[in-house]
Amino acid sequence: MSRTNEIVISRVKKWLELEGKSYQWLAEQMDISKSLVGFILKGERTLQPERIEQLAKIMNITPKELMQPEVIKEDKLTVNLRGELTNRRSRRELDSLLFAINDYIGLKEQVTNLEPKRTS
Repeated sequence: MSRTNEIVISRVKKWLELEGKSYQWLAEQMDISKSLVGFILKGERTLQPERIEQLAKIMNITPKELMQPEVIKEDKLTVNLRGELTNRRSRRELDSLLFAINDYIGLKEQVTNLEPKRTS
């Protein structure tokens, strides 16, 4: 199974669970059989590009977002900015945002270091 298929399958399964949706519901949305959905989500069928587009539309995200691995792990946050900085004001605002983020991270580390260590 390709890495892209693994990522898409994982994200679709998590989404279905979070949304409380069933394989049957997904099959109806995709206009395919429940057993085909099962084969796809077990990795027994290769996901065709049109199926990825269909899943992304159902999940209300872009196909690119659906195919990207999840990057948030244990209190780590990733921010993806799209577009480009075309003037001084936008560059200043980005610099200000980066400063605020770094300031927050520094303060959080200080608070963590000040907390008393608990022993069992």
